[in-house]
This record gives sequence, structure tokens and C-alpha cells, in this order.
Amino acid sequence: MREHPARASRLMLAAALFACVAAARANPVFEWHDLYDGGLSQPDIAVAAATDAEGNLVIAGSSTGPTGSVDMLIRKIDRETGGTIWVRRVASLDGNSMAVGGMARDGAGDLLVGGTREGCFG
Repeated sequence: MREHPARASRLMLAAALFACVAAARANPVFEWHDLYDGGLSQPDIAVAAATDAEGNLVIAGSSTGPTGSVDMLIRKIDRETGGTIWVRRVASLDGNSMAVGGMARDGAGDLLVGGTREGCFG
């Protein structure tokens, strides 16, 4: 997992998501924005973003979980309202951290998310 640069000590903003509808290219209009706070006053980091077949936004990244380890977090956001459609948190149950490496679309149009897990296996 890449280290992210130091920011304000209580940075909770992982990603500010903006949907823009531009009447003219020079003057976009922000239709909605979203702020995600996974809790624990820890950074939440967006790593990848894509749209699904309906144009909804899917964001994948990391969020500090209740045990203090970093979990994978995937959110689907409604394109019209900016509301959360669903959230999936993939936690490492042994306290090790997990990180999203990227997101890709398969031949069927499904979004696939992959990443890494720190620690020992066995």
C-alpha cells in the first residue's frame, strides 16, 4: 500500500465526488457532492472510480475499520441524487490491513475490484 502524504491531523475526507452538468464547458454546475467518513477520525482514501451500465458511480478505496486496520471499501452512488445505493466493506479479520489496487470492467460489463492484504498467511 502506498503511503499518502501527511495532511491535517484530522483529515476525514477520502474523496469529494462531484457530478457536473455543464451548460457551457467553461461553467460547470455542481449537481451534488458527497463526503464519506468511515469513522475513527482516520483518512478514507479513494483509489479507483468507474460508472456502471446505468451511469451510477462506483468508488473503491480504503477506510480504517473498528480494529484500527485498513479495510477495502466499495460504494455505489446514485448518479442523480448522490445518495449511497450500497456499501461493501471487506475487512481483514486478523487485524492486518487490506488495500484496493484497482478496478476493471470484464467482458460482461461487471466491475471487478482487486487488491492486496498485508501480513502472514498460513
